[in-house]
Parts: sequence; structure tokens; C-alpha cells
Amino acid sequence: MQTRPDQSSIHVDVLAATATAAIEWAWSAFEGRVCVLSSMQDSVVTDLAMRVDRRIPVVFLDTGYHFEETLETVRRVEARYGIRVERITPTRPYRADVEPGECCAEKPDMLERALHGRDAWITGLQRYETAERADAGIIDVDRRGATKISPIAQWSEADRLAYIEQRRVITNPLLDQGYDSIGCEPCTTLPTDGARSGRWAGTEKTECGLHL
Repeated sequence: MQTRPDQSSIHVDVLAATATAAIEWAWSAFEGRVCVLSSMQDSVVTDLAMRVDRRIPVVFLDTGYHFEETLETVRRVEARYGIRVERITPTRPYRADVEPGECCAEKPDMLERALHGRDAWITGLQRYETAERADAGIIDVDRRGATKISPIAQWSEADRLAYIEQRRVITNPLLDQGYDSIGCEPCTTLPTDGARSGRWAGTEKTECGLHL
């Protein structure tokens, strides 16, 4: 008896092929002067990059204010892929009384340091997340003049979840607790009204400054 192909698996394979093609292009075009920037909400883009070449650096901006679950996700990613995640730390001292948003203030500078000697960075940005991201290209040039590659920009939330399931991708445990966007602890609450509504809740802030 002939079995019918699993259409959902075929769809995920097509998505992965498109995304890895963008990463392959970046890794080749910039001769290694490119990195993956991961927030450790999940490791979808890291997984895609590791399928291309395990020498692609993975960078995490460790503000000092992350949830312990996020730091544990970093360790799990390192163990799964046999890599060492490059951690960029702030120059400002830790403050116990930091206000929501203040912990993000140094992220742009941390990204500058992460990109020192590099010409491009790979992100997990997706168009469906916010109105500001709706026009994001798979390949853009950021305000610093660096090339920004968003290989899953066109994926829907369902696409991302399907890839996670098929590849058993490591995710932040906070997602299972109802969080849908995970940043620093002072800035992150459970969502109240749609995607990313748990970030900087009660303010007009929608971005930490990395993608502006």
C-alpha cells in the first residue's frame, strides 16, 4: 500500500530549505564575518545555522537581568550543538532597582561590540510579531551599515511552532508558562493583548533598540 507524504513535514522542509539558503549565502558572502544573535526565547535560528555550519558563532546579549530559565536555555543550546555561545555583557553595574526598559538601554552598544570585526548578523525577527516588523526583509541593512539577515522573517507563528516540533528545537521553559515574548526579567510579563504585549507592558515601548 502506497503511503501519502506527510504534507506538514514537506512544508517544514521547504521552510527550512529557504531559511538555510539565506544563512548559507551570508556565511559564504561575508567569509565568516557573520554571527547569529539569539535572545534564547527559542533556538530555531540557531538550529538552522548549525545545519549550515557549526562554526557559525552564536551570540547572546547577557544584560545581567535575564530570567534563570533563559540562562539555562543558553547552557542547553551549548550542550546540544557542542558549541560555546559568545556572551556579551554590559559595562554598567548591576542594579537591583532597575526600571523596566532601563535594562535594555545598553543593548545597542552591546550589539556594536558583538559586531566588532563582523559585517553581518542573523536574527530570528518575524514580520507577524509587530506592526514595526511587518515590512522586514530577509536581507536588510541596519542603521549601522551592517547587513541583517532574518531568514525566518516570512514564517508565520504556526510555521515556527511546526519547525520546533519537527526538529525538537530547544525552547525557553517560560514559553510553557504562557509567555510569548521573553526579554529581561524587569521588562517581561505574561501577555495581555496579542503578540509581544507582555514586553514593556503599560508603556509605548515596543523594541529594545536592536531592530530600530
